[in-house]
Amino acid sequence: MKRKCFNEMACPIARSLEKVGEWWSILILRDAALGKTRFDEFQKSLGIGSNTLTRRLNWLVAQGLLERRGCGDRPSRHEYVLTASGREFQPVLQAFLAWGRKHAPAREEAPRDSTAAPAR
Repeated sequence: MKRKCFNEMACPIARSLEKVGEWWSILILRDAALGKTRFDEFQKSLGIGSNTLTRRLNWLVAQGLLERRGCGDRPSRHEYVLTASGREFQPVLQAFLAWGRKHAPAREEAPRDSTAAPAR
């Protein structure tokens, strides 16, 4: 079944969801806000399959939330950094964090829960 496209909807929340994509994207943006830039860093942090991570990173680059840059150590390696649009997503992450702490508390909260770290 094909997923409905929200790009043309009048609701800005629906259009925003179209840009972000799905839950992995939000977690990738969280990790990028915390300073992760490399494929292996995202994969280790999230426990995500490489095929899924590749699709999500490509989607976030296409949507203008991340920028793919070549790394100096090897031409085939890249880093992913937040664009201005990606950095402007941080208040959304902070709202998710506050809401989750209140309405979906865990026994022990992971130390990476802060999105206050400056993005590169």
